[in-house]
Amino acid sequence: NENFKTRELKDILPENNQNIVLVPQILTNHAKDFIYTSKKIEALGYSEINLNLGCPSGTVVSKGRGAGFLAKKEELNAFLEEIFTESSMKISVKTRIGKEQPEEFYALLDIFNQYPISELIIHPRVQTDYYKNRPNMKVFKEALQLSKNPVCYNGDLFTANDCKEFMEQ
Repeated sequence: NENFKTRELKDILPENNQNIVLVPQILTNHAKDFIYTSKKIEALGYSEINLNLGCPSGTVVSKGRGAGFLAKKEELNAFLEEIFTESSMKISVKTRIGKEQPEEFYALLDIFNQYPISELIIHPRVQTDYYKNRPNMKVFKEALQLSKNPVCYNGDLFTANDCKEFMEQ
């Protein structure tokens, strides 16, 4: 939208987020909207923005946003080309490994590797898993080797012990 809702603006105003690192996140499949919003966020003093390609919600996915955008590889590539050409901010991407099958991730990674993503945050489940099933650690480990961008893990780390075990793996 042209303007932030009052709640959205309150959430990202720098004076409401002192002493923390905040990276605002955008959920869209329209490059012009992403660019417009990123410029407004940059004017607030932020230097990085996150693109959410991980949301599995049915209402989001049905509109081709979040993890739903992952099924439209040509459109996603054109979108990324436009936002990385037009935006002056660092852009991180949160993604799932596909919409329905883990094997979709390799074609997605080929797309992601074309762009200077500041951080590729991978939730190693497909959209249809929502938050069920186990994260696909095989695909995540391969992403560590194949990604040209820095990789971050997202998912199912609930305790300090979970984090310790993850780091040991």
